[in-house]
Amino acid sequence: MREERGIRTNTILLTAGLLLIVYFLGDVFLLVFAGVLLAVGLDGIARAIGGRLSIMRGRALVGVIIAITVFIVGALSLAATRLLQQFWEVRERVVKFAERAIEWLTELGALPMMEEMNGENGESSGAVSDVAGHAMSLGVTAVGVASSLLILIVLTLFLSANPALYRDGLVRLVPPDRRDIVQETLSALAHALRWWFLGQLVSMTLLGVTVGLGLFLLGVDLWLTLAVLTALLTVVPFIGPLIATVPIVAVGFTEGTQTGIIVLAGYLVIQNIEGNIVGPLIQEKAVNLAPALLVAVQVLLSLIFGFMGLILAAPLTIVAMVSVQKLWVEHTLGEKVT
Repeated sequence: MREERGIRTNTILLTAGLLLIVYFLGDVFLLVFAGVLLAVGLDGIARAIGGRLSIMRGRALVGVIIAITVFIVGALSLAATRLLQQFWEVRERVVKFAERAIEWLTELGALPMMEEMNGENGESSGAVSDVAGHAMSLGVTAVGVASSLLILIVLTLFLSANPALYRDGLVRLVPPDRRDIVQETLSALAHALRWWFLGQLVSMTLLGVTVGLGLFLLGVDLWLTLAVLTALLTVVPFIGPLIATVPIVAVGFTEGTQTGIIVLAGYLVIQNIEGNIVGPLIQEKAVNLAPALLVAVQVLLSLIFGFMGLILAAPLTIVAMVSVQKLWVEHTLGEKVT
């Protein structure tokens, strides 16, 4: 009994130590995890294509990487300038929509009159931060983002090129009598993450294409930028599509009240189709994440790790759930998870 308690105490202390390391090295941990996630996704796509076309996985992986690179470079070369201009215009449209909404609410008496705030604008001009210092901070941030992106790309390429090397090395760290359990858990994790990755690609494509097509048919000039923005924000489940609603609806109402209502209704229909049909079909193959649990984890990780924590909250939750199911519920409690 004492030996069993000692083992449990050591496990708890080891877990607490690992969590502290993750907290203090959060940025590094999230960057490595993002590389693993992308590598798992690329590996899954390469295996699927290789199986369909009866070619080696390595050749399929090279083909996938080349196709993605050509697509990204081609898209940027054709539409980068236009996208940047339209992003700025979207920002201006959102600001104008917010100002109109505030004026409307003020006229209805829902908000206090803002004359005093407008009168203080002239006095606050001296409090504007130094332009040179601001530019320097932006430059440092840009360099940091570029460096992180380069590291992420290199990590992804190495991990996807030979995943068995890193997987076998991780398994060797475990005592021989536990290696089968770890192998099974890693296989379950890879399966769940692959399907989550596929689900996100499908959701991003569905929402981006349908939103862009709908806005284009309505004659909204900023349809391309709003489609790209919607697709990118869909990477964050639940919260991302809600955030995407703001610029879409703002731009729609600046085009006219009727256009705004049509845009809002259409987006809600598209979002419900994605959330109630496409999402559950993908989750059946991965892990059925409880919405309340996922939102709570998103809020927690965003507070601790910032924007990267928010983006990676869903796959991290999947890793935690699958690990608990395999290592604790099935192999410790002896209950089969369906």
